[in-house]
Amino acid sequence: MVDWKKIPKIDAHIHLLPQDVIDANKGYSDRFVDFGDYDSYLNLMEKYNIEIAFIMPFNDPYMLSMNFKVDTVNNNLIDICTKSKNKLFCFADIDIRNDIKTTINELERIIKKKEVLGVKIHPSNTGYPIDGIYYDEVFKWANDNNILVEIHSYPRENLIDDVCSPLRIKNIKKKYPNLRLSIAHIGGLQYEELLNLDLYVNISAILTDLVERYGIEKTNKMLRKFDINKLIFASDYPDNRRIEPTEIYNKYFEILQQMDFTQDEAEKICKYNVLKMVGYLNK
Repeated sequence: MVDWKKIPKIDAHIHLLPQDVIDANKGYSDRFVDFGDYDSYLNLMEKYNIEIAFIMPFNDPYMLSMNFKVDTVNNNLIDICTKSKNKLFCFADIDIRNDIKTTINELERIIKKKEVLGVKIHPSNTGYPIDGIYYDEVFKWANDNNILVEIHSYPRENLIDDVCSPLRIKNIKKKYPNLRLSIAHIGGLQYEELLNLDLYVNISAILTDLVERYGIEKTNKMLRKFDINKLIFASDYPDNRRIEPTEIYNKYFEILQQMDFTQDEAEKICKYNVLKMVGYLNK
């Protein structure tokens, strides 16, 4: 039986905040503020054998900076990663309030940093559709430069044209078939639209929702519909709509422990698939 707690792993989707943002927002009972500090998370990494974690931005500069500017957000993320000495890496943020030329210039500046693995797009936070004209310019740039893009996709259940809908992601993949894509939250409850696409999916946030609704056995079968070589472990720590931040990792491992993944499959999900995704493994 796989010991999911002890197996070496990469958490491909977490959130941490800069200390000045935490200090300015204490006392508001916010899970990102209360649990998203650097030192506490490094302790969790040691406890749960998390060798590396990827910090994701929000496409909302008010969350990760005190001057509410995207370049400051990206600098803050790099500072956190640099301090960790190769335990933390990040994805670049964008701010669609800026004109597209400014956004591309910022991406070109920040993607050169070794701590930056790709670009994060969160259409639900911006309220702008993932296959819209603005994002198309980002995808064109990423495609031309072989840059990995992570997309938030947790659409409202019965809204097939939600801003982060898998149907919209299909439009992107059709236009840019070679674009390197990672989909957070496996596309939510519309995940089946992604099954035949050449992209990676991670189980951040969605795992507990699926189990609460469908149970362990059916959730296990749902995850197995994806290519096992494209399925990636991620938690969305400290965010979860079902459980408290302190329960996330234990609950994830408790759930995965009851599934039928082999040791080899678990190692792929926890580490080797994501290494391939970011380009550290060639096969």
